[in-house]
Amino acid sequence: MTSPIVRSRAKELLARIERFSSPSFKKQMKERFGINTDYALGTPVTTLRLLVKGLPCPDHDLAEELWKSNIHEARIMASLLADPAQMTLADSDTWVKEFNSWDICDMCCLNLFSKVKSPFKLAERWIKREGEFVRRAGFAIIACLAMPRAKTKNEDLIKMLPLIKNHSCDPHPMVYKAVNWALRNIGKKNQRLTPYALQCARDILDLYPENRTAVWVAKNALWELTSPKTQAMLARRK
Repeated sequence: MTSPIVRSRAKELLARIERFSSPSFKKQMKERFGINTDYALGTPVTTLRLLVKGLPCPDHDLAEELWKSNIHEARIMASLLADPAQMTLADSDTWVKEFNSWDICDMCCLNLFSKVKSPFKLAERWIKREGEFVRRAGFAIIACLAMPRAKTKNEDLIKMLPLIKNHSCDPHPMVYKAVNWALRNIGKKNQRLTPYALQCARDILDLYPENRTAVWVAKNALWELTSPKTQAMLARRK
């Protein structure tokens, strides 16, 4: 049971989130960025980060209380405060089932789920499921683990390429865009991984030449990974 102190702190943070909200920004969230604003107040993520700054972190009890509020921005803040070491599999499954927008999905994966004890196992678990945001979360975890500063072994990312290949033809926009994101990030992480990502993209074209989704996933990745800008960036990375 949540303590009165935690409930009071959560209530105070919710009031702060609302204080910095804006109807015009909420409209922009929906119209410009395609964010589901059904439970949003209209507070920028940059503001949420400032509100979290200075708070003891992690604070898992406070994170759980904020998540229970169902408020869009409070749930993003919860991902910033939650302790990956305290996220059980059951807790993770509960959170992911309640994702209703790409930004909550991606923020939770970046701030929290990519930092749990066995993130690749969690990614594989969710990719096997049918829910659009659940499966997106699986690929978002891979994309986050392939970011430049992530201390992820090359061989662990290479093992994820068959999943990317197999799901490149997923018809759901939130999924295939995350598949593409994961593929591009793996290819951009370092020069040793680039050939593996390029080959994966070529394999996708060979496997699904008539599937528009898969063709887009592959061609977009090939275009970015072979661009002069990306090649120059990779040359600077060790």
